Amino acid sequence: MTITRRTLLASGAAGALAAGLLPGLPSFAVPPSEDGYDLWMRYRLVADRDVLAHYRAAFTHVVVLGDHAVLRSAGSELSRGLSGLLGRSVPVRDRIGDGAVVVSAKADDTLGPEGFTIRRRADRFDITGGGERGALYGAFRLLQQVQRQRPVEQLNTTDRPASPLRMLNHWDNLNRSIERGYAGKSIFVWDELPGLRERYVDYARVLASVGINHTVVNNVNASAEFLRSERLPGLAALAGVLRSWGVRLWLSANYASPITLTKGGPAPIAVADPFDARVQQWWQDKIDEIYRLIPDFGGFLVKANSEGQPGPLDYGRTHADGANMLADRLAPYDGKIVWRSFVHEGFDDWAEYQYRVFHPLDGQFHENAVVQTKNGPIDFQVREPVNPLFGGLPRTNQMVELQITQEYTGHSTHLCYLVPEWKAVLGFPTYTGSGSGPTVADIVTGVAYDQENVGMAGVVNIGDDRDWTGYQLGAANTHGFARLAWNPRLSADEIVTEWIELTFGLDRQVGSVLKAIMLQSWETYESYTSPLGMGYLTYPLGSHFAPAPTTTQNLSHHTTAAGTGFDRTAATGTGFTGLYAAHWQEIYGSLENCPDELLLFMHWVPYTHVLQSGKTMIQHIYDSHFNGYQRVLEFRSGWGQLAGRVDAARYADIAATFDAHVVEAERWRDTIVSYFYGFSRTVSARGGWLQLAYPGGQLLFGGRANSLAVQVTNATDAERSFTAAVRPVDSSWQVGSVGATVGAGGSATVALPVIPPLIAGLVDLDIDITPAQTALSSRNQTFVITPDAAQCHLALDIGTADSPLVTGYARVSPSTTWSTTRGYGWVGTAPQGRDRGSTWDALRRDFVGDYPARTLRVTLPPGPVRLSALVGDGGPDCPPTIIAEGNKVLAASTDLPGGVFTWIHADLDGGPTGRTADLTLDSEPDRFWHLGALVLTAAP
Repeated sequence: MTITRRTLLASGAAGALAAGLLPGLPSFAVPPSEDGYDLWMRYRLVADRDVLAHYRAAFTHVVVLGDHAVLRSAGSELSRGLSGLLGRSVPVRDRIGDGAVVVSAKADDTLGPEGFTIRRRADRFDITGGGERGALYGAFRLLQQVQRQRPVEQLNTTDRPASPLRMLNHWDNLNRSIERGYAGKSIFVWDELPGLRERYVDYARVLASVGINHTVVNNVNASAEFLRSERLPGLAALAGVLRSWGVRLWLSANYASPITLTKGGPAPIAVADPFDARVQQWWQDKIDEIYRLIPDFGGFLVKANSEGQPGPLDYGRTHADGANMLADRLAPYDGKIVWRSFVHEGFDDWAEYQYRVFHPLDGQFHENAVVQTKNGPIDFQVREPVNPLFGGLPRTNQMVELQITQEYTGHSTHLCYLVPEWKAVLGFPTYTGSGSGPTVADIVTGVAYDQENVGMAGVVNIGDDRDWTGYQLGAANTHGFARLAWNPRLSADEIVTEWIELTFGLDRQVGSVLKAIMLQSWETYESYTSPLGMGYLTYPLGSHFAPAPTTTQNLSHHTTAAGTGFDRTAATGTGFTGLYAAHWQEIYGSLENCPDELLLFMHWVPYTHVLQSGKTMIQHIYDSHFNGYQRVLEFRSGWGQLAGRVDAARYADIAATFDAHVVEAERWRDTIVSYFYGFSRTVSARGGWLQLAYPGGQLLFGGRANSLAVQVTNATDAERSFTAAVRPVDSSWQVGSVGATVGAGGSATVALPVIPPLIAGLVDLDIDITPAQTALSSRNQTFVITPDAAQCHLALDIGTADSPLVTGYARVSPSTTWSTTRGYGWVGTAPQGRDRGSTWDALRRDFVGDYPARTLRVTLPPGPVRLSALVGDGGPDCPPTIIAEGNKVLAASTDLPGGVFTWIHADLDGGPTGRTADLTLDSEPDRFWHLGALVLTAAP
């Protein structure tokens, strides 16, 4: 039995939306279900009869002038799209006739190679690109305008992209896991290449439809295996698909690849020093090899000397030295090197470090080298100041790195539309040039310093989930990033309106309700997670999802009984504010002038400090978290108004997302508000609350009586009397209630009686408080239920040798070898042990695991028996764990985010006299399996 804190959302069945009531065409009372696979490329029948009639007259066939693969793609997309939108075939033909859509490319300095014009002539439409990619982008633009049912006479347009490099960064690994991915596995099945899947074509279409022209297909924490010669033909096949849609393939390169890929060979290379002649020749040979197979290869993205990655600093060289060595070898092929500036050495000077490393190197990077800089100085927090490196590298090509995947902004559970944040970043005036400029947009479009090798990179949220992005509304961020890369002058309102109309159609109520939700969602997420720019209130080594402010205390914030924040001022702190132009130094360095939304990033602030809003800082923290949670409830209610206006499958899918969103927003509200009340002991001006904590941990024994310790703190200015009880999950649970009285500001611990059924599972419990009142951390509290050892055939707490032991359970550590006497132990090589510390209860804090398979032998009693195993990690994300006996898989977990656990189960049979079972524990290739507990109970 497993009831986890995350809601796993099931997509609906595929379908096509066919609206309209034309003769001979099917009609539907309710839109047919869709699964989100088509994203914003939903070529459904135009609903308006009059508009449809005009389109049918205007578009009868497609003619492609030229035989370039990208032009052919444009023609095929137009035929596909117009046929769906018009409800009849619009074929590709050789001759131009009335109603033709003519696609061509003609060099034009005004348009550039990626610009286009769409022009209506008397009897046809011409889509003319300044190059083949421009023609393709024009084809998609025409289809999008038809999707939005723009009148025929309004379809004329001219456009070209602002940023030369419009790039996606995949953090996909060779085993198809995705670092910080929340939409399944990688869409790239590496070991099948050069075999190709149809989804690769659809992926390329998705990118081309919004003007993405470069994609880095593997993780910046790169495996050198991607550069192994045996893999390159497969990557060449993938590059061929992308090429047909105007997209250039890139690879993330591990800087130590010469060491890794020559190890064990006849001439191993022991260093990766960019000044070493053998290293230089290895890279030259590898680059030559790549371009023989992939003539339009874009180049390399490199993460060096950061978070354990190798790099030139290992040999006393600079980042510029490392980048330039590769840049020089790529230059003859028109290849580029993109070098990430994300380097840090801990929280104390994290914000300043990369500026101090890269600013002195300005002007030292070669022309085809680009420094890729995160939007903020920390790590994709929901709000950060703009990175001072923007404006600090005027003689260096620079890209801005934005994170589309929601690592710190709610994964695929919290709706957080990031375009408003990105607009603020791009519009930021650096004051490093004349007047207030240049803006970040000026820099990454090349306007600021007359540069061509500049642009925008987005760490993408795409995976192999049917809806591509893990939740239906997540695709809005994918679309929004691309539209800003094309034109940073577009407003968030314009971009989200376009996405809604392309994705859900033209229903006005759908558009109005959803736009309001989307445009509020970023600041709403901020309001209940990160007060006043503080940021980083999740466990640093974990999944970055759940609130954990105690784990970053004295790291990202210095919270005491008197105040909180981080002094990064030049006058008294780390000096960060001094890295900006004088205009911003004056503003950020002043407690009175610093914008409220960045106050706790720049300053340590007393709780009593009055903000520009007129509230005290502590009251703002309370109010923003309560108000933010209330807005999430309103989001859910607003979506509920759209039942019947959106197809049933997507409606239900999104409704389930909002249900999960409400649970997690409440968890954030309760945790952060309780945390700051605990330090400040300041009662809210709005009346206060009770707040609950669980000092004995959140572990219960199934099948026996438990006394659940609940600490109740009275965060009001008056005495409170109450009765508390665990709300039973169902009739198999036995509970009792306890009454208590707590004075104002005081705390009392009550022991709640509860007997869960004899199960191994995780369950979210509510604590009922009577009389009803606001009680933080009383709902959806995740407890692990483990069977009472006395009622088990075998009960093993599996982890390290010196971790706390679960009551009644036997310890299994890596040193526990098989013994016939005790009836359990490791056979052969033992696994590794890990302990995540006292944040977790005795069962979940420690575990064993390894990359290779290991064998645990156990003695089974006679007859049928249920095996249950606890899997999870209180730190990083947890890959699948697979338990097998012989060639038979008994049970397997899925990928689990850090901090999330599950029990997996299998039914075994000990036969008439009992037997031993050799349980093989493994994961997917090159991934680390986990095991925290194993119990054998009577078969259900």
